[in-house]
Parts: sequence; C-alpha cells; structure tokens
Amino acid sequence: MEDKIVVYKTFENPMEANIVLTRIKDAGFNCFLTGENTALVYPVFDISVSGVQLHVFENEVAAIDKLLAEDAALDGL
Repeated sequence: MEDKIVVYKTFENPMEANIVLTRIKDAGFNCFLTGENTALVYPVFDISVSGVQLHVFENEVAAIDKLLAEDAALDGL
C-alpha cells in the first residue's frame, strides 16, 4: 500500500525549517521541504503565499509529533 505524503508544518523561516528537517531525518524518518528557494530568493517572503513546507509520510505523523515534543532543543520551532 502506498503511503500518503502530507504537509506536516509550514515555516516562515527556512533556517527553522531546516533545523526541524534535520532532526526528523536524523531520527530515521523520510521528509523533504518545498518553498525553500522562494523564501530565499524573495526576502519579503509572505507566508500566506505558501511558506516553507515540511512534508512527511502520513503514517509517521504521530511518531514525529512525539519525537519533536520530547526534543527540548526545538522548543518554539
């Protein structure tokens, strides 16, 4: 069965998105970002357009929620 990819979170800041992406990947989950280049090219980037989106597999959302909730270094991201 094919798993659905969902937008896990949308970030205003590409750096924050990359920090969370790296933490999730380090834990062994597959994920990727979209919109990152737009945010870097246009400094007055408006998140209402789309933001930097972190995509994950839908069946891993609960495990990723738990991982990030337990990671004190990511508080506020």
